Amino acid sequence: MGLLVLFLIVLVAPTTANAQSPVAYPIFKLGVVLQAPAELENFETLIGRKTDIFLWYQSMDQSLDTASLQPLAENGHIIELAWEPLPRYSSVDPAAYSLRTFTRGDHDDVLRRWARELRDFGHPVMFRPMSEMNGDWTTWSGGANGNTPQDFPPAWRHLHDIFDQEGAFNVIWVWSPNRDGDSQAAAFTFDNYYPGDEYVDFIGFSGYNWGTMYNTPTWVSEWQDFEAVFGPSYDVMAARTSKPIILSETASTELGGDKAQWITDAFNMLPVRFPRVEGLTWFNLNKESDWRVESSSASLSAFRAGISHLDSLSPPCGIPGLELEKKATYWADYMEYDARILTVDFALENVGNNDASEVTIFDSLSSNGVSLETPLPLDAGELKAGIFTSVRLKYHIAEGVRAFDTITYASVRDACGTLYEYPRINNRV
Repeated sequence: MGLLVLFLIVLVAPTTANAQSPVAYPIFKLGVVLQAPAELENFETLIGRKTDIFLWYQSMDQSLDTASLQPLAENGHIIELAWEPLPRYSSVDPAAYSLRTFTRGDHDDVLRRWARELRDFGHPVMFRPMSEMNGDWTTWSGGANGNTPQDFPPAWRHLHDIFDQEGAFNVIWVWSPNRDGDSQAAAFTFDNYYPGDEYVDFIGFSGYNWGTMYNTPTWVSEWQDFEAVFGPSYDVMAARTSKPIILSETASTELGGDKAQWITDAFNMLPVRFPRVEGLTWFNLNKESDWRVESSSASLSAFRAGISHLDSLSPPCGIPGLELEKKATYWADYMEYDARILTVDFALENVGNNDASEVTIFDSLSSNGVSLETPLPLDAGELKAGIFTSVRLKYHIAEGVRAFDTITYASVRDACGTLYEYPRINNRV
């Protein structure tokens, strides 16, 4: 037995003595891939800037590496998790992990475990499952392992539905194909692999400048500038969805051209040619090539100058924005049902262009005799631009009440310390 509670969110302007208009260009999110989380502090010292996103890879047979990732999240980093739906350390039949096996529920127990682990992690996670699906080099590729491109969207939606059922509302869904070399290929990727706006929070691209690394019968690579790497995919996706865009993996080799100039051109080009791109994650590993920003002193200097240039385009102060959206209502257990204590899970999102700190829910009023059981104020911590976190409130519901209205009040501080208050009016539908 459940209780139906319906909310309509209406944004009311923040109140402050010196409110400013939001800036057009968002605070740029910088991410990195490293061999281990322990290397992050040294990397940040190297580039002279704190990173915003830490990208980590894990396979479905593993468990979330909470011990390594929790300290980073607590220090304000957003974890981007590249999740691979294939066991990493065992010999398996790839056909047992085709896209259709996920859609029909063969792996639901593992998916539910992962949903609970990410839910219980308690911090925002940019969840990037089954990335580069438009290639042919993975078991989830639309062109491999008996899959078709049309098999991908239902597998994604099934995974998303399970995470919703398990209450993993701190998960931010990043749909991340490999970049396409021309507009026709990019249009095909979007038309066939995209699961729909309601199942995606961010568009992400993987794209590299491979230079002259390869000369094989199947592929002769060539030096490509930043526009050539990302332009066609960006143009198609930006025209077809309003979702925010990030470059979820990128880097350049030193082989075949001037890497330092490539980096400089990339950072100069981003706000002009790619204004919808809100961040990039640099693949800082010496793997197929030395992709690291420190592969040469010139490359490192170009990287430091480039990110400083982007940061200078985002004024340090501006109005953060908040939205509170109901995600689930339920009786947590029989004892709470018997006591008429209803749990409501919300997604609290910063929809502005500027980061918010000291995000606090400080009051909540309800109709129909409903009272808030959760102690206030409730500290939601820091909330970066474009990111959301989970908020759980409990209400005491009188017998016979089938729906109720709430007014919830939150406050935030901008980067200059200005305090804003946001009344959220939730009307019955």
